[in-house]
Amino acid sequence: MTVPSHSLTALRGRSGSGKTTLLNLIGGLDVPSKGEIFFRNEPIHTLSEKQSAEIRRKQIGFIFQSFGLVPLMTVEENVAFGLRIAGIPKEEWKERIQDAIEFVQLTKRVTHRPFELSGGEQQRVAIARAIAPTPSLILADEPTAELDSNMAYHIIRTFQEITNQHKTTIIMTTHDPGILNILDHVYTLEDGYIVEDQMEKEV
Repeated sequence: MTVPSHSLTALRGRSGSGKTTLLNLIGGLDVPSKGEIFFRNEPIHTLSEKQSAEIRRKQIGFIFQSFGLVPLMTVEENVAFGLRIAGIPKEEWKERIQDAIEFVQLTKRVTHRPFELSGGEQQRVAIARAIAPTPSLILADEPTAELDSNMAYHIIRTFQEITNQHKTTIIMTTHDPGILNILDHVYTLEDGYIVEDQMEKEV
């Protein structure tokens, strides 16, 4: 499996097919029992945990199904926390935070904490936190699962804009056939195997 740089790639398949496991392997959260994984020509499967963590901190953004937000932090503070972890200079925070929050249309909720937000709004905060540092790679596990169809399409268009403008690669999992139809690159997984590789948009 090869994922083109600066592309938006989707992994699809039934629950238990291996989508989330594959994302974790690509992000260095799990180590493969066999095979090799290269990220920007770096064999990440051979790295120590410390080396792997450093790559994740600076070059990879994660959007988890569980959101992973800090409960006592506001929307703005959660996005800032992601920038701090990524080592982004503090003088760049204000503009990055503002841009990321505007991208996910949560400008009016910046002072709210996760418990004051709906599931869909929390998902959007997680997306804003991941895109703010503009990492080389974003791994998104069902990023539109909690969103209505209009917001889901907005997020996918935002992802496409990010890959084009910021030279970021995004790999996401999804069950939504409507979203799959507007993507250029889709891998289908079944029982831990890639059974289909869709390289062109469906008409």
